[in-house]
Amino acid sequence: MNRLRSTSLIRPARLRRHRLIIVLIVLASALRVLAMAAYRPAFEFAGDSYAYLQLARYLSPDTVRPAGYPVVLHALSVTGELWVVPAVQHALGLGLGLAVYALLTHRGVAPTIAALAAAPVLLDAYQVNIEHFVMAETLFDALLVAGLVALLWDREPPLWACGLAGGALALAALVRTVGVVLGVLALAYLIARRFGWSRSVAFAGTLAAPLLGYAFWFHSAHGSYALSGGDAYWLYGRVAPIADCARLDLTPAARQLCSAHPPSERPGPNYYVWNRNSPRFTVALPDAAKKAAMTDFAHQVIEHQPADYTRMVTGEVAHYFAPGRWVGRRDWPVGTWGFPAYPVPLYWNINAPLATFDGELVTRAVSPTPAAVLRVYQRHGYTPGPALGAMVALGVAAVFRKAPRRSSRAEHDEQRRIRADCALLVAAGTALLVVPSATVCFDYRYMLPTLVLFPPAAAFGWQQITRVRAARRQSAEEPRSRRGAQLATGTSDS
Repeated sequence: MNRLRSTSLIRPARLRRHRLIIVLIVLASALRVLAMAAYRPAFEFAGDSYAYLQLARYLSPDTVRPAGYPVVLHALSVTGELWVVPAVQHALGLGLGLAVYALLTHRGVAPTIAALAAAPVLLDAYQVNIEHFVMAETLFDALLVAGLVALLWDREPPLWACGLAGGALALAALVRTVGVVLGVLALAYLIARRFGWSRSVAFAGTLAAPLLGYAFWFHSAHGSYALSGGDAYWLYGRVAPIADCARLDLTPAARQLCSAHPPSERPGPNYYVWNRNSPRFTVALPDAAKKAAMTDFAHQVIEHQPADYTRMVTGEVAHYFAPGRWVGRRDWPVGTWGFPAYPVPLYWNINAPLATFDGELVTRAVSPTPAAVLRVYQRHGYTPGPALGAMVALGVAAVFRKAPRRSSRAEHDEQRRIRADCALLVAAGTALLVVPSATVCFDYRYMLPTLVLFPPAAAFGWQQITRVRAARRQSAEEPRSRRGAQLATGTSDS
């Protein structure tokens, strides 16, 4: 009887402890149900989504897009229903929030703080929107979070967790190649934590094996060892808007790639990569020679115009932390990632007929009322740039907050752990902003994965700062309490 009574008391107490995350999950689920009802069967981004679906049918390495996401689409194609893709991705979106919350509460973060850290990925309208697309971002986020949770869950991750983390981040890199950078950062984290060579080797081995295997597969199809073959095109498009050809030491082939537009009137990077009037398509060179010329052109711009290039990259990274959602004429339009009221401008690339798994075209269906609700919500229901900036600042501040010397060894060890975790999360999130800004263009889509990195970094940062404050307060009070005890007993240190 007593056991039953205690159990009945514990369960409501646990529910009350986690009530905020329960409320957030209910709200997040409602948003995703609205999206499924409003836009059927899915969103597609003309170009990328079509290519992913085609690659899913043939399962071959593409020169632009790695095959990780098409493999998952191939598995889902057995259903024959395109709506299954956003349904699975919305479920993954909810799982991302729960994983962030579970990690933080397991690590001792207060449930309220942990729930607030999970809120951005659960409730951000742009996150809900990207989950509805036949696009690779949600799968990338899921693999990224799986790898990080495996690394950060235990004080010393066991060998199997290190192997799991390496494999998850390798698969993330086969979904979006920027995952390679995150894998390197995670390996540096393991080495810095001094867990021993066995854990680092286990992580590095499972990170490298899938990437090497894919590189050999890519070689069998395209003759080079790589994860993708579009780097030259992207980097050329990135620097073409700022290139001052008079300052560059270009070969005759590379000089043909100079833009005919005056510098102040040049379009954005996507024009130079995709538009048929771009020098990429109008210059008459064999493909291999053209690719080499583009690589040389891009390297020349970066080498001879470092200030211009650095100013462009840092300005676009800073743009992500600015208030509101706005774009310049060279940025990718933010309207692409909004809940649309059709018809929309052609350059948003979201109004073409929807393709199915078998390549047939179907008409989209839109329910006006839930679509209108989502559009109203999206006007304010997103993570503001300054809030992300504050999260980064909190995570960085925690890296430099140290426990007082008088703190116990266990306290020092735990705080070193939290500082390393904050450094990893902030560095990974920053890389996800810097790499696209340096190699592709400004696009709010590239900011969304930071919603599973910066908020937990801020939560750990808050935990670290409060622990340091408490330890310093205790350290300051100890001498006073000792003196009080000495006066009470009539003794002294002498």
